[in-house]
Amino acid sequence: MDAYTLHTRVTADPAEAEQQVRAALADEGFGILTEIDVQATLKGKLDVDMPAYKILGACNPGLAHQAIGVDPDIGAMLPCNVVVRAHPEGGSEIVAADPDTMLGVSPQADGLRGIASDARERIQRALSSLGGS
Repeated sequence: MDAYTLHTRVTADPAEAEQQVRAALADEGFGILTEIDVQATLKGKLDVDMPAYKILGACNPGLAHQAIGVDPDIGAMLPCNVVVRAHPEGGSEIVAADPDTMLGVSPQADGLRGIASDARERIQRALSSLGGS
């Protein structure tokens, strides 16, 4: 883990890992609002080949509503992005933006701290439930 993301690595291939991530996030109250297939986009736009790489925009509506109520501009930092990518040694790596870091940039950070901690705990539980390392 680094300063702004949460990580786990699983043995599942990226397509299977993506389904597992979606289910784990749903169990924690998150839905997927956006999906960016970076691999397909770069192939289509630049004719560049790269391993599987998807960005899922995860949102917990209740937490988002609370955060926007504290700081209406915080929507620019939402949803919480979760990357599912092929790992060079096999399997997949799942990397999620750390809500504590994302919401910490707001001038209303003190009012968002509890919301961000709740979101972080939920995302960390979702990642931990995948059984990765």
